[in-house]
Amino acid sequence: MTNNVATDIAVALKHAGVENFFLLTGGDQPLWIALRDAGIRMVVARSEASAVYMADGYARASGRVAPAYGQAGPGAANVAAALADAVWAQSPVFALTGATATNALHMNEYQDLDQHVIFQPVTKWNGAVAAPEMTGSLVSQALHIAATPTCGPTHLDVPKNFFALPGASQGANLRERPVANAAGKARPLDTELASALDLLKRAEHPVLFIGEGVRLAGAWAELALLSEFAGIPIVATAGGKPAVLTSHPNFCGIVGRYSSVSANKLMAEADCVLALGTRLGGLATNGYTLPSRRATVIQIDHDPAALINTYAPRLGVRADIKVFLSDLLDLVKQRGLKAPSDWLERCRGDAARWTAHHREQLAAAAGNAALSPLTVLDELSRYAGEITLVADTGYMAAWTGVLFPTVRYDAFFRAVGSLGWALPASLGVQIARQEKVVCVTGDGGAGYHLADIETAVRYRLPVVIIVMNNSALAFEYHEQKYRWNGNVVAEANDFGRVDFAAAGIALGARGARVANREEFAAAMALAMKASDPFVIDVVIDKEAFPPVTNFDAVMERKL
Repeated sequence: MTNNVATDIAVALKHAGVENFFLLTGGDQPLWIALRDAGIRMVVARSEASAVYMADGYARASGRVAPAYGQAGPGAANVAAALADAVWAQSPVFALTGATATNALHMNEYQDLDQHVIFQPVTKWNGAVAAPEMTGSLVSQALHIAATPTCGPTHLDVPKNFFALPGASQGANLRERPVANAAGKARPLDTELASALDLLKRAEHPVLFIGEGVRLAGAWAELALLSEFAGIPIVATAGGKPAVLTSHPNFCGIVGRYSSVSANKLMAEADCVLALGTRLGGLATNGYTLPSRRATVIQIDHDPAALINTYAPRLGVRADIKVFLSDLLDLVKQRGLKAPSDWLERCRGDAARWTAHHREQLAAAAGNAALSPLTVLDELSRYAGEITLVADTGYMAAWTGVLFPTVRYDAFFRAVGSLGWALPASLGVQIARQEKVVCVTGDGGAGYHLADIETAVRYRLPVVIIVMNNSALAFEYHEQKYRWNGNVVAEANDFGRVDFAAAGIALGARGARVANREEFAAAMALAMKASDPFVIDVVIDKEAFPPVTNFDAVMERKL
């Protein structure tokens, strides 16, 4: 290989164990040559944003750092805009961008942009190469920081005239291979464990409230054991969902703004909440109302910044979640802990009644002329044991987060806030996982990155893309209908009637458009067997109402 800056970048990536490099190609030719020669696969997306989302999906599903690239100027701006979800999800994405050549700064060069500053809010480390020979070591540093808990995106600007310049001596200043999402292994103090146990022992209505930090720490076994041993019910945020099995006898549902009625009610009654790996943000706490302000909050997180929040926890412990739960279990076995049995039985009973009501609603939906998402998800749940589900934000996160069963750990990923994330992210998840990946998005979300169906075709990624199609941004429509006295602004919400299956077929995938359960079941059976991407366009009821709290003030929620 030619010894230049591009080679230094490829060597640093290879040393860190990088196998896939997500990008939309943009002029930096020495870099493509170096990546090819290093044996790093370039996954070329149809936009810089979708390349970042693919890298994010890959990073979350594999637990490894994933690089994404954008060219100088508008390409870099697109990369920065797409990093928000990785920030929120604590996902180790490394953004590498070209920058204006050093000999053209402040000269009105084509696509010149003061781009470095726009990465500041969406990265945990934001660097720029000042000397060509430092590039490789800075890439190594950026990869290491991205993978160090609290994980998150990093960024490095490389002036585009540097790529072909002579680099450093090969292997100089390379860090040891980073391990993304590795636990920080911070151990709780004995006094902190004793205090937590004492507070839980005093409680009459204790709850284990879990967020995505439990998944990131891989602490699901310890969580289940603590709940079983102490008889404490479990509730989860949508992010915590993949860390607890739906079948666990003490699991009582999803809490927050996207939630079940019964789980939110349980949370409102809790007098002591052990919050594990949740930052207690607005979505998780239903606008900072759950748990009650009267409840004693014990919060455990490896990130000390997470412990500073509006709840001002009675006890805040910086510790690795898995280590904390393991140590607490040991202490509980020595000193004992048993929550009041009537509380656990009541929580279980409420959860069982909610499940029965869900089945009633499902049966009622079967008689509707228009297909309900309830029906779609019930049919999809037949495959829950063999797929990883990737969901978009908004209604898709609510439908899947609350109603789709978790029968395998770490098999559910969702957009934390970026509509359109799910389709390209599912491609990254599919690259990282052996099992079939199913994307659930709406027609609003699908429109962002529809062209990346061709990306899936090109790389023969057998994803199943389910588009819940009601020809509208239904969340906006329902907001206007129910919270703005029926003042519906159709031109702000409604789309034309698009057949996304036909669009998928035009882009080289297989596809089917369905309007009833039988058609969906047949399409899913074909899609599960397909070795290529498969798009299922599901025509659903625009009036279908998901399990969200946004309208509780004006109407009674059914689920």
